[in-house]
Amino acid sequence: MGIRLAGFGAYVPTKKLTNHDLASQIDTTDEWIVSKTGIRERRIAAPNETPSDMACQAAVRCLEHAGVDREEVDLILVACATPDQPQPAVACLVQAKLGIGERHCPAFDVNSVCAGFVFALNVAHSMMLATPRQFRHVLVIGSDAFSKIVNWQDRRTCVFFGDGAGAVLLSSCEEATPGMHFLLGSDGRGSRCIEVPGGGTRLPASPEVLERRLNTFVMDGPKVWEFAVDTVPRTIRALLDGRGLRPRDLDLLILHQSNLRMLEAIMRSLELPMDRTVTTVESYGNTAAASIPLTLQKAAEAGRIRPGGRIAMCGFGGGLSWGAALVDC
Repeated sequence: MGIRLAGFGAYVPTKKLTNHDLASQIDTTDEWIVSKTGIRERRIAAPNETPSDMACQAAVRCLEHAGVDREEVDLILVACATPDQPQPAVACLVQAKLGIGERHCPAFDVNSVCAGFVFALNVAHSMMLATPRQFRHVLVIGSDAFSKIVNWQDRRTCVFFGDGAGAVLLSSCEEATPGMHFLLGSDGRGSRCIEVPGGGTRLPASPEVLERRLNTFVMDGPKVWEFAVDTVPRTIRALLDGRGLRPRDLDLLILHQSNLRMLEAIMRSLELPMDRTVTTVESYGNTAAASIPLTLQKAAEAGRIRPGGRIAMCGFGGGLSWGAALVDC
């Protein structure tokens, strides 16, 4: 038995927020944002649009691309750091919106912030290997709406983020496949580098929390940059070394779409040209857990994911956490 990437789907909200729009609201310029981040615009969810709504749209498109009926889905995993509400899991809401609640397939969330999609992919792959008769078609979705939790007066963070969702379908197949390999890691000592301090059970929502905007996203940009440009190349090299491979053996590398300048630095460190990757950060901003599957969908649409190809992906972010995957298509 093998496991393959059978389908891809993506969804982004219709509303665009350009750098010029931001410059009319905060002290910044289009030139500064592009020079520092490479981002030109991002998509913003409507007031009544939630991560589960976006995830459902991405899932429907993914299943259509794969040619698999929603009634055949055996498991739903959603990577999300901005859930519709603290409970229940976004995945359960997606299951209901897909109209397959009566199938009783397991549905649960994974929260490793921007590394979450690769973590969820690893969990899905492991469950399929462990119980192949139960889990034949698995939806793995990344969906986030950071526009709902950023402080739009904090120009250090608000310029980065956009909303969206991406999905892949893992399907079992009769023929043996080269497989997927993963390398995950976390370092909780850096947990304060990327966080939402309030709104949870440590600092529940209160007038003081809201007044001080402790329920909004904060980030230590310089420390995150240092972490990413060091950890990501090391992790990718370690994953490849374990299989006797080098970065140049990759046909495609999909990175979490954090900041185009950061991605360029990571690619330089791996001695790979930018044409070995695909980016979406310019148009969508940092879409957190959605960024890798959104970018995978773009790569698939462009014909960059082909049978016999070798691709890697790496997510990194809050936790601090990171995860890399190697897929032989």
